[in-house]
Amino acid sequence: INLWATATLWQTAKHGDLLWQRPDIRFVPDFTFIGPVVDISREVGQTIVGFGGAFTEASAVVFAQLSRERQDQIIEDYFGDTGIGYTIGRVHINSCDFSTESYNFDNVDGDFDLLHFDDTVARDARSLIPLIVRAQKAVQARAGEGGAELQLLATPWSPPAWMKQNGEMVHSSVPCLRQEAQASWARYISRWITAYKARGVHIWALTVQNEPEFDAKWEACVMTPEEEADFLGTHLGPALREAHPDVLVFVYDHNKNHLDDWADVIMKHPTAHTHADGVAFHWYTGDGFDAVRRIHRQHPDVLLLSTEATYERHRWREGASLEEGEWSFGEGYAHDIIGDLNAGSVGWIDWNLLLDQDGGPNHADNPCDAAMMADVTTDRVFRHPQYYFIAHFSRFIVPGSKHLHTTVTPSRTYSGPVREYGTCTDDDGLQATSFLRPDGQIAVVLLNCGNYIVDFKLRDGKRAALARIPPHSIQTYLFSSI
Repeated sequence: INLWATATLWQTAKHGDLLWQRPDIRFVPDFTFIGPVVDISREVGQTIVGFGGAFTEASAVVFAQLSRERQDQIIEDYFGDTGIGYTIGRVHINSCDFSTESYNFDNVDGDFDLLHFDDTVARDARSLIPLIVRAQKAVQARAGEGGAELQLLATPWSPPAWMKQNGEMVHSSVPCLRQEAQASWARYISRWITAYKARGVHIWALTVQNEPEFDAKWEACVMTPEEEADFLGTHLGPALREAHPDVLVFVYDHNKNHLDDWADVIMKHPTAHTHADGVAFHWYTGDGFDAVRRIHRQHPDVLLLSTEATYERHRWREGASLEEGEWSFGEGYAHDIIGDLNAGSVGWIDWNLLLDQDGGPNHADNPCDAAMMADVTTDRVFRHPQYYFIAHFSRFIVPGSKHLHTTVTPSRTYSGPVREYGTCTDDDGLQATSFLRPDGQIAVVLLNCGNYIVDFKLRDGKRAALARIPPHSIQTYLFSSI
């Protein structure tokens, strides 16, 4: 190891830097230091798949209303050579709340043989698929990544109304699916994957059902862990194995507070466990990192993936502007990403890539913030703090990077009652995560949600560097592992 190596530093800080490169810091032989020490070990954990956001119809509709110049900039900022390195995304099967209305691809009542399934997926071909294809091309064209591919995760919110007990796509009865429609719904999902493939969009993975515990006022389909396990083991898993054996399957796809229950039931199910490659989860019940960590320890071969996070309207602060957004939202995202990665997640997916000035469109009156917001009336696009905070991970922790166990001592960690999702304060202390990249570089991300500057020692084996992080800021350090 080179004891005198240098590390490059990028920083985003409140009232200042936005992913700016700062002066390098220099390592020296380890020294005595009173204060927080960030210790990087060579204990290797999970391998990163990537970071990204969701391709919703809402994002696509807003994107289509912008000028070609603005569109090109959005694609470049997320997926291009000079952007923040997105390599994964999420897309809805049928409509979701961030669609302009409810829709599906076979609305003929009782069509269990799917004779009327729209294999052209014409609705999505209007604006959603063209947006995905633009992103795919940008990822493939990125220099030095050897023809990287955009990894897409597909998720159904609701089957067609006629397959459900309640006879409508919104809300859900218990149980949701009609017994006689289960095999058809599994084949429908498989047909949708085939239809997207025909449009040039390859699906990397699938979740069985979005938020299966939530009877939402928009598209929903409530399932118990046992019902999802039976559906996967009996119908969906075999259908995918026959038509799309390369597509991975993630179960659950809901909040971390019930992660243990779902993982235990499905991984012990006699047939479902043979089809389940991973467990997906959302952030809406707070940190929940211990639950992710427990699953990682109990099922080390199971992929863990954070698949949705956003700030809903009730979290918006009075006076926050469309132009600047809310700084604490960036901090909350970074806090969740660090916690999830340190617990075993192989990536992190934001919700909508792009929304309009009202936090929509959303047909169920459920507006949200996004890393990029556009004023379609004036053809302006604004990067919110979330964009820059995510970038500190997505731009530097490239696919194939391996987690390195990292500790911060002494430092506070929050230990009080469960907080609202995406909360990060001085109580969380100095937070860090580290990864060994395929090119031999180590990337270390540090977060300070507190109100004061923190001086700390960054130690890698027998070498160390004195460093400083401003209040309400995030940093990424990059240096050779040898």
